[in-house]
Amino acid sequence: MISSSMKDIRSRVATALAASSVPRLRFIVVELEDNTVCLRGDVTTFYQKQLAQEVVRSIDSEVNVRNDLRVGEPTN
Repeated sequence: MISSSMKDIRSRVATALAASSVPRLRFIVVELEDNTVCLRGDVTTFYQKQLAQEVVRSIDSEVNVRNDLRVGEPTN
């Protein structure tokens, strides 16, 4: 079962990404799986992929992150 604190972290990560000054980060999907924050979607650079992961770390440095972002031209 996913804890309420993890749901709060997911919500805070999604909000932070949606407010990002990097437009591509606004389209990242944030999910929870087994108390791990999962990032999914498309970004155009490895920098953006790392930046998205650092957004999670800035909210909670102890949380597990699975960065499934694909780098390349977005499909949407």
